[in-house]
Amino acid sequence: MYERRYAPGFHDLIFGILRDARIVPNISQTGAEISTLISLVDAHIGIAVLPASAVKHSVASVIACDIVDQIPMSEIGIVVSKRVQTAVVDNFRSFALKILRPPRNSSHANWS
Repeated sequence: MYERRYAPGFHDLIFGILRDARIVPNISQTGAEISTLISLVDAHIGIAVLPASAVKHSVASVIACDIVDQIPMSEIGIVVSKRVQTAVVDNFRSFALKILRPPRNSSHANWS
């Protein structure tokens, strides 16, 4: 499992999913990086809930399985430099804010 201090949002999302499914995980190891968690699974230490894309690019002998139940959406963010502004960054930011901005009545965090 991710250490909460490195990925608090993802950690809380996974624990919420497990809580809602009435599953109490037995956390034997934690890690700060996806590659560490994949290595622990590869070493037969347990299982990990991670983005499937992480496994596709791994050299470890692990497989990704889909979660068949509907799972909550995870928030993502865009980080741009205040000091360096380029047209391509400004255009991408504008595009992302226009396409991905949550509806005004949404309870998601504010975009800036």
